[in-house]
Amino acid sequence: MSLVGHAKRFWRLHGLVLGTLSVSVLALGCAVQEPAFYEGTWVVTKAYQPGISAHSKEQAAHFLGSSVTYTPQSAKLDQHVCQSPVYKSEKLKVDDFQSSYKVSIQELGFSNDRVTQVTLTCEDGEFSLGSLMLFQENTHAYTLVDGTFFKLEKTL
Repeated sequence: MSLVGHAKRFWRLHGLVLGTLSVSVLALGCAVQEPAFYEGTWVVTKAYQPGISAHSKEQAAHFLGSSVTYTPQSAKLDQHVCQSPVYKSEKLKVDDFQSSYKVSIQELGFSNDRVTQVTLTCEDGEFSLGSLMLFQENTHAYTLVDGTFFKLEKTL
């Protein structure tokens, strides 16, 4: 085979490889961002009152079955809708968590690792249920209302 034939085969093969790589890079550049862990619908399943709470056990039981939904565009906190929510996520050290909330992380079932605190602010006003979320990914999640920790479980 002549030198020209080898050169043509070389460029044909490498052109195909470069074209495939270019398409792959473009496709990856357009990939959709993974949603935040807290995004989705959560249901209140339990109430924990480890210290002083503004709610009686009967009042706390009223929240069971309530749901909160977090999306980038809106948040539905039980029966209240928040348009244009602003989420602020912060990792809390164990000591900071325990001094802020006056409860040990073990009482809530968390491991001795940082706890993520997500606060929600809304132009429409302030809502109590769901405006604060505390979680460790793939373990437990809670929202706090007037001293009562409400366990949240994510729906599918």
